[in-house]
Amino acid sequence: MKTKKNIFIAFFILSLFGLKSQNGLENIIVETYYISDANDTLDRKFGGFLPIGSTTYRIYLDMLPEYRFYACYGKAGHQLKIATTTTFFNNEDIGNKNPNVIPRHTLNRNSVMLDSWLSAGSAGEAYYGVLKTDDDTIGTIIHDNLFLKNKNKLAGIPLIERDGLMAAESVPFPVFFGIDQLTNVFYNQTISGSFSTVDGAWGCLGGAVGRDSLGTNRLLIAQFTTTGDLSFELNLQIGKRNYAPEYFVASQPLADEYMLPCLKYNSKKRSLVNAKKGQELSKKNEVTKHKQSTK
Repeated sequence: MKTKKNIFIAFFILSLFGLKSQNGLENIIVETYYISDANDTLDRKFGGFLPIGSTTYRIYLDMLPEYRFYACYGKAGHQLKIATTTTFFNNEDIGNKNPNVIPRHTLNRNSVMLDSWLSAGSAGEAYYGVLKTDDDTIGTIIHDNLFLKNKNKLAGIPLIERDGLMAAESVPFPVFFGIDQLTNVFYNQTISGSFSTVDGAWGCLGGAVGRDSLGTNRLLIAQFTTTGDLSFELNLQIGKRNYAPEYFVASQPLADEYMLPCLKYNSKKRSLVNAKKGQELSKKNEVTKHKQSTK
């Protein structure tokens, strides 16, 4: 069994002799990137079966400026877990568990932009993945036929307006450590939709920063498409040059670890919370209307 030090030494060896650390992780952002419709299922012949209503989620780290993502890991006492109540969608035509090797000239084909994968910033060859709200709208990819043109309001900005991709000459490359076989869950739809490890990680040698590293510094680390309820528990190692690395865990922190509630996520619970807020807002509006009508 490998220890914490020898599993992750490659990720932070240059940071071991740094200064006092600070809390560099501000939040985990889960973006609803797309929700498929009947037109997207027409791609089954080439890209594989994509059920109507499949939701594509993107997971971003929201770090302080200049902070770098080193690893998302699992170790004894801190399980790394990503799961769905159904299965993860895999594009059988061009998809890959590493988005950096999906050729950029193929991204306008069928459903490949909805593939499930782990990342260190990339959403395709020579493309950073960015929140649709942060997209500059330059070179938005338009698909043939009616693929990826659904305008479901629950997914926010339609992909035909902002595709969440920004071209770059150099994009961080993810490294898998001890999880190569486990990642087949994102590469084969016949496997149950659960990924977990207590002795493995994915990350980036030397660390990865967001497209706007000196500003928002939001970094895409994963994309998952599923019809089921998505849940995860993440443990993260991030750092800043000349500073000691920082560890963020989903539960039971030790003395040198931070625990953040945002490292645990369940889309079903989130939907119930949003529905409750919507009901409360609706009642508030009804009360306001009643008061106005009685004046």
